[in-house]
Amino acid sequence: MILVTAASGRTGRSLVRALAREGKSVRAADIAPSVSELRDHGADETVVADLLEPADLRKAMAGVDTVVHIGPLFHHREADIGRAVVAEARRAGVGHFVQFSVVHPQIEALLNHQAKLAVERVVVESPIPFTILQPMHYLQNIDVARTVRTGVHRKPFSHDTRLAQVDLEDVTTVAAKVAGDPAHHWATYELCGSDHVNGHEIAALIEEVSGVPVTTELQPIGDFASSERQARAEDEFPYDAMYRLWGHYSRYGITGNPNVLGWLLGRPPTTLREYVVRELDAAA
Repeated sequence: MILVTAASGRTGRSLVRALAREGKSVRAADIAPSVSELRDHGADETVVADLLEPADLRKAMAGVDTVVHIGPLFHHREADIGRAVVAEARRAGVGHFVQFSVVHPQIEALLNHQAKLAVERVVVESPIPFTILQPMHYLQNIDVARTVRTGVHRKPFSHDTRLAQVDLEDVTTVAAKVAGDPAHHWATYELCGSDHVNGHEIAALIEEVSGVPVTTELQPIGDFASSERQARAEDEFPYDAMYRLWGHYSRYGITGNPNVLGWLLGRPPTTLREYVVRELDAAA
């Protein structure tokens, strides 16, 4: 049995489907009651669990051979959750721990990278055979259908800096392959696609493929994150994390290398063009 944490999120749902395609038994865990819907996506079992509650965590981990841990997005206690999951996996005798991290977790200015690096340290120091996956910025952050509908490619960081991209479906295909496979023990894999483009180039490609004129527009960060001080630390953290992340992207961009992902997939990674075509076909 493979436990997937934060299974109700975008990454978790994709991973559950990929594991089901591989014929692997899946227990999907999330704090959200909607996790029960993942039975329709291939999960054999679902459990509502707060991973910071020891009883919930023990229940989620019972009888599990492999853990695929996905940290909650922009959560102020992501590192604590990761440490708790690793500790319980050790107690439960789990045979393989797969950690979803992020490309270049050593970027200290980024709070979400700091949290994932903290979990990586605990994973590496534990006696459990591990695989650490470090995916790049997802292609799925580009809403192709909306861009064509509105004629505007919008994002909250500079359209001039270049970012590498990776298809979430490629990432979860790899995760489903490696989960429980001893051939991938003790490995850290950077997962990056081959495209390294800026916002203007993304808009031009969507325009070319769709035939619809597309311009670029800087989306106000306030659409996502209020600059007003929040009442609680857990409210402030995601906003601070987003401000830092998008500021970093605007100044530096981010990139990686596609070789490892291509090797793991046994084919070239999905390109931006292929993703745009696929999204337009799905929306037709």
